[in-house]
Amino acid sequence: MDQTRSIYSKQSKDVEFQDVFYTVDRRTSFFRFAGQQQILKGVSGSFRNGQLSAIMGPSGAGKSSLLNAISGFRTTGVKGSIKMRRDNACYITQDDHHQTLLTVEELMNLSCDLKLKQRHKKEEMLTEILKNLNLNHRRNVTAEKLSGGERKRLSIALELVDNPNIFFLDEPTSGLDEVTAAQCIRLLKAMAQEGRTIVCTIHQPSATIYNYFDSIYVLAKGQCVFQGTPQATIPFLRLAQIDCPRHYSPSDYIIEVIDAEEGHMVPLLSELTENGKLTYHTKHPDLPLEPMQAITTLFVEQPKRQFLPAFFAGSAASTDGTLMGAAGALLEQVKVFSQHLQTERRDISGVQQFLVLMRVMLLRTMRARLALAIQLLHHTLCGLFFGLIFFQLGNQGGRMFDHLKFCIGAVLMIVYTQVMVPILSYPAEVKVVKKETFNRWYSLMPYYMALSVSRLPLQVLLNLTFMAMTYWMSGLPEQMWRFCIFVAVGLMISLVAEGMGLAIGATFSITNGSVVGPMIIAPLMGLAIYGFDFASQIPGAMNVLMKFSYVRVGVVALILAVFGFQREELDCDEIYCHFSDPRVLLKFLDVDKVSILHQFGLLAMLMIFFRVIVYISLRKRCYT
Repeated sequence: MDQTRSIYSKQSKDVEFQDVFYTVDRRTSFFRFAGQQQILKGVSGSFRNGQLSAIMGPSGAGKSSLLNAISGFRTTGVKGSIKMRRDNACYITQDDHHQTLLTVEELMNLSCDLKLKQRHKKEEMLTEILKNLNLNHRRNVTAEKLSGGERKRLSIALELVDNPNIFFLDEPTSGLDEVTAAQCIRLLKAMAQEGRTIVCTIHQPSATIYNYFDSIYVLAKGQCVFQGTPQATIPFLRLAQIDCPRHYSPSDYIIEVIDAEEGHMVPLLSELTENGKLTYHTKHPDLPLEPMQAITTLFVEQPKRQFLPAFFAGSAASTDGTLMGAAGALLEQVKVFSQHLQTERRDISGVQQFLVLMRVMLLRTMRARLALAIQLLHHTLCGLFFGLIFFQLGNQGGRMFDHLKFCIGAVLMIVYTQVMVPILSYPAEVKVVKKETFNRWYSLMPYYMALSVSRLPLQVLLNLTFMAMTYWMSGLPEQMWRFCIFVAVGLMISLVAEGMGLAIGATFSITNGSVVGPMIIAPLMGLAIYGFDFASQIPGAMNVLMKFSYVRVGVVALILAVFGFQREELDCDEIYCHFSDPRVLLKFLDVDKVSILHQFGLLAMLMIFFRVIVYISLRKRCYT
């Protein structure tokens, strides 16, 4: 990232940008680089405090790219100067991503606990916000059961807890009918009139909605082709010798003009605005235009990203037709409770963030009753089937290959289960994490620690269920210390496999992760079963390679737990059982000199490796 930014004084709430470029890499395939594509081409502009501003343009014009660039939601490939107060802004994305299984009230309390250090009169403040956004009657409903409009209003309510001065919204009216979209814009207009800077992208608004905006910024082919008031649109087009027909809406016509004939008018219109450096305004469409140059500012070098506050994402709209009253109430009542909201924002300690997130994650785990029941049933049935297949064979000296199948099968069951669950479930969680860390709800490290610790109780419960049933039903020695080692090995394998699943889920989408996961597991499983019948002849290089397979390491550790530690001779129902002495079996498998502590060490190293990958992937997803 090569960009220059500065932070305003505490009194400034405007957003200004100058000569902003945004470039992305193009690939025809995963392995083939096809050059770079410039999305934004040196655009400039400003959005003023107390105004509702819209970024418009046809599809592919660069609206969302500009919003992402000036807000900091995207930093890779962005160049230019952006001046704004970053520590009191939020970003609300088009899609509403909230913590699942939490009610509206619990989400509001979570936002308050993570954002405000002093939480006196918290209940009064939250009730006031919910009432003004017409959500108070839905406070005991989980977010996923809200209507689309209610979820969007909830996104705004969660950010109003610490009263940010700058709101960025990506397509807040997307998917809404005309009446509901107008209500949404009225709400944003009322919020702007209370002293906020509100910037949103919108594709092609109706004439009614168009006139609600205080400022319009039109993009085409990555260039600014108009910046000014809605009333200045028609006079501006006249400067380019373009007359808008009377039956046309100005918002429709300017989009039609810049999109016609492959955009041949774009260079001329961009030149008239100096690519965003000029703002046009007029008191009446019939009066002459008054072009005014945007305020120029001195920009200083931006501090490193990790020291900059981040923003948030969500959207604002309604689908239930109840927002009209809410907008009016907001306009009248915000003054009443804005004093509570203007509390200076401080960083909450990492320990407190960890405790709050830990509590929420455990609560969500306990509320996922169906998922818990399915996982518990799965482990119980697998333990029962394994126990029945190997029932009372654990002390049979003539069943050496059955003993190997038992150890390998148990490990494979743990691995595949613990890898696939995070691959299928965690990518959706990553979107919530990106939104909340970007808005400075919490830092990534407290979240990561809470994630790792909160999953331990369920891991212990599920693996203890499976391992206990398989151990006792298979007739292994009734030695509690050996059983504890047996369970500990299973738990370590589970933690490594879960770390691998989380790493894949944090890096790839569900679709790609479902391919990558089995693709990685397959060779690890191959290494796990390789060479047990000629273990002493395995080349040294292959032995080193097998240590990178936690599945192989887990199988060896489980064999040592079952047959090591000077176990007594097994029963023999035949004339001669070559492997009735467990030491002979360990010698044959070439693990007689292997320490189980060494295997635990390898599993611990592999677990740490995957957990580090999880953190790196999350950091890359959240901060680039």
